[in-house]
Amino acid sequence: MTDKSAHWTDGVLLGCLGMLGFSGTLVATRVAVFDFSPLTITCARIVIAGFLGLAFLAFSGKLRLPDKRLLPSIVLMGLGLAVGFPFFLALALEDVPAVHGAVVTGLSPAATAIIFVARGGERPPAVFWLACVIGFAGVFYFAYDAGGGHLSLADGWLFLALLSVALAYVEGGRVSGELGGTTTLSWAMALLTPVALIVLVWSIAGMNFQSVTTSSWIGLIYLGVVSMFLASVFWYRGLAAGGVARIGQINLLLPLVALGWSALFLGEEITPTAIACSLIVFAAMIVCLKSRTNRRDA
Repeated sequence: MTDKSAHWTDGVLLGCLGMLGFSGTLVATRVAVFDFSPLTITCARIVIAGFLGLAFLAFSGKLRLPDKRLLPSIVLMGLGLAVGFPFFLALALEDVPAVHGAVVTGLSPAATAIIFVARGGERPPAVFWLACVIGFAGVFYFAYDAGGGHLSLADGWLFLALLSVALAYVEGGRVSGELGGTTTLSWAMALLTPVALIVLVWSIAGMNFQSVTTSSWIGLIYLGVVSMFLASVFWYRGLAAGGVARIGQINLLLPLVALGWSALFLGEEITPTAIACSLIVFAAMIVCLKSRTNRRDA
């Protein structure tokens, strides 16, 4: 539902801020995995976002536990967004550069749409499926080419990360219509925080913190504060102000922006194949989402 007190152009600014926050996730994860394990990164993200979420719930007067019928979707959202996606992404980025992850994760809009179609029983037009196939083919070729003629285990981790975040978006979207995006996110993180805190303490037991570089600390903090919480706050408020169909298209720019961050901060090489495949995925995702938007509007 669009917030009538705000003009849709306000949603564009908020949506862009959210997208920019998300776009740094690959670079921050790639930096953090040099000193922290994927398990530590995953749990730290949850704990940081969980405390921020509890602060938001207390400040906004929404500390009352949501209706029981909403809890399964909230927990599934949290598991996909805060456990599956960062854990599998960190496992992948131990072996492949952030550029590789940026191209593959560009399929997240298509994966989200496919799961939404499967859950909702929607029948999109043939052009939707054609666009999905083209997008997946572009990513498959890139992963195959980057792997020297074969797919790597890291590509499998990235695929699982895609499925995790897509499930999180679908389940979160079902609840956000009733609670609001930020409230749903805050409860998802808060519910996972107790377990994540215990696992985090166990994962860092005996760790030599003096050897951890400043860049790894910055990457870890960025993942918890910006990627896991603030970017989502901007994103959901942008969707509310400008509408899901319009503002949702902004996130299609995320892989291209992530490629730029990878080159700027990590000095990674952006090959012509990476650029070409990213543009193919970008175009395919626009067609994919536009076809669904038109169908639903009709």
